[in-house]
Amino acid sequence: MKLPKILLLLPAFALVLGACKKKEEVKTFAPPVALGKPAQAPPSAQPSVVKLPALSPEERAAKLGFVQHLPQDTEVVMAFHHGSKTAKRVKSSKLWKMVLEQMGMAANADADAENAADDPAGPAALFGTEFTIALGKSVGEQTGHLLTLYRRMGYFQMRTLAQTLAQSAQSGGFSSLEDAVSNPYSPELVRELAADPESGLALLERLRMPPLYLAFRTTPDAREAAAQQLAAFTENLVMLGDMAEPLEVEKAGQPFAGYQISGAKVSEFIATDRASLEATLDAEMVDRLLAAVAKNDLVVLSGTLGDYAVLFIGASAEDLNFADGIGQSLVAGDALAFCDAHASKDLAAVIYGRKEALNQMIDAAGGLSDMAGGLRDGFAAADGLGDTRDLEALLRMVGERETALRGLAHTEATGTAVFFEDGLKIESYGGTDSGAVDWNAANRLASLGDSESVVLFANMTGDAAYDDQMRACIEALMETAHAMAMKVSELPLEDEGMLRFQKMARVFEEKFRPDAVALWDILSGDLSAGLGKEGALIVDLNGTVPPVPGMPQALVDEAKFPRISLVAPVTDRAKLASAWQGMNLSATGILAKVSEMNGQEIPMQKPISSEKNGCTTWFFPLPFFNDDFLPSVTVSDEWFAASTSKNQALDLLARAGKGEARSGLFFLLDFQALRVFANQTLDLLEKHPDAIPLDSGDQQTIRKLAAATGDLEKLTAHCRREDGVLRTSIHLKTR
Repeated sequence: MKLPKILLLLPAFALVLGACKKKEEVKTFAPPVALGKPAQAPPSAQPSVVKLPALSPEERAAKLGFVQHLPQDTEVVMAFHHGSKTAKRVKSSKLWKMVLEQMGMAANADADAENAADDPAGPAALFGTEFTIALGKSVGEQTGHLLTLYRRMGYFQMRTLAQTLAQSAQSGGFSSLEDAVSNPYSPELVRELAADPESGLALLERLRMPPLYLAFRTTPDAREAAAQQLAAFTENLVMLGDMAEPLEVEKAGQPFAGYQISGAKVSEFIATDRASLEATLDAEMVDRLLAAVAKNDLVVLSGTLGDYAVLFIGASAEDLNFADGIGQSLVAGDALAFCDAHASKDLAAVIYGRKEALNQMIDAAGGLSDMAGGLRDGFAAADGLGDTRDLEALLRMVGERETALRGLAHTEATGTAVFFEDGLKIESYGGTDSGAVDWNAANRLASLGDSESVVLFANMTGDAAYDDQMRACIEALMETAHAMAMKVSELPLEDEGMLRFQKMARVFEEKFRPDAVALWDILSGDLSAGLGKEGALIVDLNGTVPPVPGMPQALVDEAKFPRISLVAPVTDRAKLASAWQGMNLSATGILAKVSEMNGQEIPMQKPISSEKNGCTTWFFPLPFFNDDFLPSVTVSDEWFAASTSKNQALDLLARAGKGEARSGLFFLLDFQALRVFANQTLDLLEKHPDAIPLDSGDQQTIRKLAAATGDLEKLTAHCRREDGVLRTSIHLKTR
C-alpha cells in the first residue's frame, strides 16, 4: 500500500484546531496561602505547610515572566528559567564530566563548563534566560482525542490478535499469528479503525490544533536577532508551495507574521493520490477524510511581545490571544498561587496543568479494559477455539475490575516549582492521586530510615479500599491468563514450541495448580489480614559476607554486605501463624510433586526458631548462614519482619514505632553510603588481590563511577497531603 502524499502531510494536521467555545471560569486547586480544610485531620506529628502572604499579580508577573501575557483559560504551562545557569551547573558536575569522558570528549569538559558561564550565542541564546511552552484552551480535549485513538488502536490490535489465534488453531500453524504480531498495522486494521465511531474518521473530524505558544525571553540588543530566527523557521513553510499562504495580524498592539496552511488546498493535494487511499478505504471514507482535512487550517506566526520573541502555532489567527493586562492574565488568579511560597528561590522551572484538561487526558487514556475488550470480542467472533464464553466472561471481568480500580483515582489541578537550594528541589501541588496511599495514617515506621547506615528506605501506608480493588484486579488477570493457557493447551496443534507449552500447561494444571491457588489464597487472605497496611523497606550495607563455599576468608572477615528487610505491623498474630501453616503445607505439596517428577525425593526442610526480646525468628538452618546473613522471618506481638539478616530484623523491630511519625509516602536513596561501600570494597580487593581477581581496568571504572557521584549526597521524596492538597517534595541534595 503506497500513501506517499498523505503520509507526508497528515502528521502536520493530526492536531489541527479550529472552533472557539464560550470561555469557562478557570478552576484550580487552592493556593498554599489559603488552603481548605482536609476531610480528616492529618497525624499530629505531621507539620502543616507554612502559610505565607499571597503575592500580588504584579509580583508574580515579575517573578514568573511570560505567563503574565497568557489568558486565564490557558490549560498547560511549562516555563524554564535561567537555562544558562542550569547548563553551567550540569556541565560543571563530576557526573557530566565522566559522561563526556566515556564519549571521548573529556578534553572539552572543562572548556564546556567555562563556556556555559558565558552568555550563549546563536540558537542556544533563545533558551538561556527563560523559555516558556504554553497550550491554550482545548488542549485537554484534543490530547484526549489522540489518546482515544491510541486506546482504540490497542482494542483493534488485540481483537485481530485473538481472531488470528483462532485461525491458527484451525490451521495448526502459527505463521499468520507471527505476521500479526510483527505487523500490527495491517490494511484491515486501518479500515476498522477508520470506521470506528469512537476514533478513526469520526475523531479526525473533531481534531483541532490547540493554541501553542513558544516564548523566549530576550535582551533589547538581542531581540531583533531572536525574532529573525523565529521568522526564519516560519519561512520553511514556503516549501509547501501554494498550500502555505502569507499571513500578517496584529495582537496586543504588536505585528505577527507567518503563514496559514490551507486545509482546503492540502485536501486537494491529497486527493491527487486518491487511488492509493481507496486501496485501503472505501470511497465514502475517503470523502470524509478529505472533507475533514479541508475544513482545518493551520497557522504558524512569529513576532515579539514585550521582552519576548514568540512563536505561535494554532488553527487560526483568532486563537492567538494575549491577556489585556496583568489583572486579566494567568498570574491574577489562583492557578499559579503555588509559586508564592517559592518566589524567593532560584527557580529553574514552573509547570502548571488545569484540572479539566488533566481529567480529559486521563479519562481518554483508559487502561487494560480496551485491550481486554478487544481480546473478548475477537474470541467471540472466531470459531477456531471452540466454546470461549468462560474466557469472554473473564476478560469482561478484567475490564470491570480495572475500571473500578481506576475509579478510586482523583485528579486536581497540578503545579510544580523546581528550584536550586542545597541542590535541586521539586515541589509539586495537586495532580493525580491513584488512591493507593492512606494519607491520614501516621507511619510509625518512619524513623527506621533515620540511621546513617541506611542506603535505601521506603515507607507508606496502603489504602484498604485500593488494596482490595488491586487484589481483585490481579486475581482477574491471573484467572484470565490461566484460562487462556488452558484453552491453548486443548488445541490440536503441530508446532513444536506450542506442543512444549501445552505439555507444561497440562503439568501445571494437573500437579501444581491446587497448591499454587492455595498459596495465593493464603498470601491474600490470612497473611494480608494478619499484617497492617503500613510497610517499610530498609536496605543498609552493614552486613557481613556469608561464608559460602569458595568465598575467601579475608572477605568473610572484613567485607561488608547488603542487608534487606521488609517491616510491617502485626494486627493478628494468630492469622500469621495460620498463614505460615498453610504456606508450609502448600510448599510441601509442591516439593512432593517436584520429587515425583524428578524421581528423587526432596524433603521439605523444617525451620527452627530462636527467641529474643519477645521476638521469634524462624529460619532454615544451612551451614553457611550466620546471624548477619540469615534469610528469616521475625515476629513479635506488634511487628513483623522478613529479612536477609536476623541481626538487622531484631534491631529494626526494637526501634519500630518509637520515633516520630510521618504521613504519606517517603523514599530515600543515600549516594554517600553507596560511595563509601564501593570504595571500601575496592580497597579490600586491592589489599587481597587473590581473593576475587578483578581486572585493574574494572576497578578503575568502578572508582571513577563512585567519584562521578561525588557531587550527590542523597535523594529524598515525600508525598503527602497538607491541608487537603496533595503535595510532593523531591530533594536531590548535592555538595
